[in-house]
Amino acid sequence: MLYIIATPIGNLQDLSQRAKDLICRCDLVLAEDSRQTKKILNYLGVSKRIISCHEHTRNHKLDRIIDNISNAESVVYCSDAGTPNLSDPGGRLVAKAIEKGIEVSPIPGPGSLTALISICPFSCNNFVFIGYFPKKKGRTKTVEFIKSSNMPVFFFESPHRIKKTLEILKAKIPQKNIIIGRELTKKFEQIIIINLAQINIGKIRDKGEFVLGVF
Repeated sequence: MLYIIATPIGNLQDLSQRAKDLICRCDLVLAEDSRQTKKILNYLGVSKRIISCHEHTRNHKLDRIIDNISNAESVVYCSDAGTPNLSDPGGRLVAKAIEKGIEVSPIPGPGSLTALISICPFSCNNFVFIGYFPKKKGRTKTVEFIKSSNMPVFFFESPHRIKKTLEILKAKIPQKNIIIGRELTKKFEQIIIINLAQINIGKIRDKGEFVLGVF
């Protein structure tokens, strides 16, 4: 069995009891980032064999990983942080596992997208998630999509691009509102809900992880 585990996005206390139990008793841990996963293992006080499995993992290594899963009784996959397959390589691993007839089971838990949605001052019965905001190509098209959407649009952004992205949104769709979540669940958590025309971009700290919603 391969368990796909949602891991804390900042606060280790958000790790579910079920996730803790599975990590403690599993035979093997697959990790998007072994450094982050080791923090979880240290928090739980356990030592496990860890194999890296990330976006740059070549197909032949992924095949070897699948062989390891086949020879183990239970294996867990932990993303860097949050829910696997949301802008992380979990999907490739799951596809390979299913192809080989390995059972896959989700262990739900933390995610920055759902965390932000839970505090939105508007209905999120219907919404659009576009992953990371385009770096260069496709930015204009994405802004036009957000402008015409009658549903809130959520996306991730990196700290070194956040101000540039906000500048574009403010210039192109000042009539829209935005909710910004920075470093959610962490010590310096920051949540901003404001009209784009009124946002003071200079006061936005360009450090940490960002998840945003435009509505």
